[in-house]
Amino acid sequence: MIDILEKPAAGPSLWRGGQFTSDYSWIHELSSADIQDIEDGLENAKCSGAKPGQFSKQDFPLTSFGEKIACLLQEVQDGRGFAVFRGLPVERYKRADLEIIYWGIGAYMGQVISQNSMGDLIAEVTDKGASYDNAVNDRGYMSRDKLNPHVDTSDMTALMCLRKAGVGGKSSLTSSAAIYNEILSRRPDFLEVYYRGFHHDLRGEGPTGSLAEVTHNRIPVFSYYQGLLSCCYNDKIMRSAHEKIDVPLTDVEREAIDLLLEISESPEFRCDFDLEVGDIQFINNYVLLHARSAFESDPDPAVRRCLLRMWLNCHNPRPLAANFADRYNTGPRGGVFVRAA
Repeated sequence: MIDILEKPAAGPSLWRGGQFTSDYSWIHELSSADIQDIEDGLENAKCSGAKPGQFSKQDFPLTSFGEKIACLLQEVQDGRGFAVFRGLPVERYKRADLEIIYWGIGAYMGQVISQNSMGDLIAEVTDKGASYDNAVNDRGYMSRDKLNPHVDTSDMTALMCLRKAGVGGKSSLTSSAAIYNEILSRRPDFLEVYYRGFHHDLRGEGPTGSLAEVTHNRIPVFSYYQGLLSCCYNDKIMRSAHEKIDVPLTDVEREAIDLLLEISESPEFRCDFDLEVGDIQFINNYVLLHARSAFESDPDPAVRRCLLRMWLNCHNPRPLAANFADRYNTGPRGGVFVRAA
């Protein structure tokens, strides 16, 4: 028996974009003491010989800044669903040191999981020539194309901005609770479709390695479990999965996918902003959809827009229904299946 929330969603993650035109409480400016604390953690990790992927927060000790991370984590997990640390002087550090800093902060937020079949734990979000618009199996983070509102396959997504685009690359966030309430108001008859869900295209990165592999079961778009409403939406991989397995979407299913996309892209619901160089953003993937506008890619990779991404699972995770928790055929909260070298 599927539990369906038939009344409007509520809580701190319910918001509309206009609320943040003058509210910048989600931005946490790093103080000189914070930066010194981070640099002390960096030196400790380097002295131990630890590398990203090989150390825990005990190898990256923090004092007062550790307490600030705990407060930010609560905002992301139980509050509005997103927050940003601003002001890390990235130009001061070598790339290897930046990755140690990023991993060290991430270790306080959660457990990092794989993002692709190569086992990348820190992935570059930059233009590597992929064509997300035209190639079914290409990953969006390797392209300069617009990315529709979607969620990632982890509890949280972290993004560290190393370089901005000259033109484009604006970020957008939308509250899935606000989307849910708008659907409840306009098309409550679609709820059954959303709770039934859709197969997701694994794009050759499932356990079989086949480009034809999709999720074993349909993943609900909305799941109401233990009193919490969670969302999982990516219109591209939902549509392509059903094409690959020759299970055509019904007219009602297509309409439901389109309606959610329409609402999530509406200026009334979106919060649009630019990630600044030195920002570290954290997003709760169960309560927010995130998107990105297309950007102009500099021919020189050294100045091209570049973010570092981590997928994190929380140390104290959100309860999830079994049919909602496995997105890559790797078990509940499993990352992308990693192939042996």
